[in-house]
Amino acid sequence: MMQEDSATSYRVVALSQVDGADGRPVGPDVARELGFGYLNEAIVARVARDQGVDLDTVAGAEQRKSFLTRVAEAAARGAIDGGMSPDPSVYDFGQSEMFLSLIRDAVRDAADRGSVVLAAHAACYACADRPDVLRVCVTAPLPVRVSRVAAARGLTDQEAARWLRRSDAGRASYLKRVYDVSEESPADYDLVINTERLAPEVAAGLIVSLVQAAPAAARPPAATGQ
Repeated sequence: MMQEDSATSYRVVALSQVDGADGRPVGPDVARELGFGYLNEAIVARVARDQGVDLDTVAGAEQRKSFLTRVAEAAARGAIDGGMSPDPSVYDFGQSEMFLSLIRDAVRDAADRGSVVLAAHAACYACADRPDVLRVCVTAPLPVRVSRVAAARGLTDQEAARWLRRSDAGRASYLKRVYDVSEESPADYDLVINTERLAPEVAAGLIVSLVQAAPAAARPPAATGQ
């Protein structure tokens, strides 16, 4: 666990975004403006695929080190590569406990290197004990999310609502399984952005201004469980 330091500046931005919040452009925009790398689900998935990771048997120290290093290096190139937007067809793993552990460690390893935007796998919770990480949640009211998902996917509002219920349930299940978080709370984040009121480019500008402002104030570690 890192010690609090009132002179600590934000070296990392961790983004959490719910489906239908239109938050996808925020991470790449923040990374580009700050000159940071960018890590999202697609980067982790691509590295795993390229390395031929065996989700059930990868346990060797050298294999693990290679995976973490490759993820961090890919994240560092992410802003240059345009963010490497997630592709659900790529991220289709049976999520074994070993792989979940690898993902969690990859996120923290990238944070250790600094100068990166983390938009993958509940990074805000993976970095909850770090005062140098600005933890941001991008969200919107449910009716707004339903309308956006319906328009984007060609669904009825009823179908979009069901789709979001499944998505939100999956997110809640992941937080419980990996971080023992029984209920997500706004207090788990440093900044909560409502994209019903703020456009993605405005949200990105707000985050950039916070990172570039005065050093982050010391704060106690956030609880990751209830």
